[in-house]
Amino acid sequence: MKKLAAQILLAGAALASAGVVFCGVDKKLTEESAKDQAKKTIDTINEAYEKGDVDTMMKNVASDAALTVIGVDGSFYAGYENVKNAMKKAAEVRAYKCKTVEQSVNVNKSSDVAWIAQKSDCTPAAGGNNVTIRTTAVEVKRDGKWLVIQAHHSIGTPDKK
Repeated sequence: MKKLAAQILLAGAALASAGVVFCGVDKKLTEESAKDQAKKTIDTINEAYEKGDVDTMMKNVASDAALTVIGVDGSFYAGYENVKNAMKKAAEVRAYKCKTVEQSVNVNKSSDVAWIAQKSDCTPAAGGNNVTIRTTAVEVKRDGKWLVIQAHHSIGTPDKK
């Protein structure tokens, strides 16, 4: 019986040490997976904006008072209901048709906060010259789902060539 107990303890120790060996690999995979998931959230919001789909946009943002969005015109919205009302207006107007041309997604080491930098080429619905809209956003992971908690949109100045 003592021999069996010793074998079980040794097997447990071996598994535990194998877990430590693979921990670095698992962490890297977790970070990449988190980055992909955070990217999917911002891409889903971008696609929903193009379709005027407010419900999908709002399913991908944090539903609390900490939610903050700054618009290209400098407008400032704080809290879920205020952001939702602003998104409804934006969906009605659809001032721009945009295509993402650059995007960077980074995730912190604990894989629960991500930040996004994005550049989009946009055509004004009312006509006129195309503009570049730059977006920065912060996402948080809550209950296993990535949600935007902050976004700031601005019309960028032309890149220097």
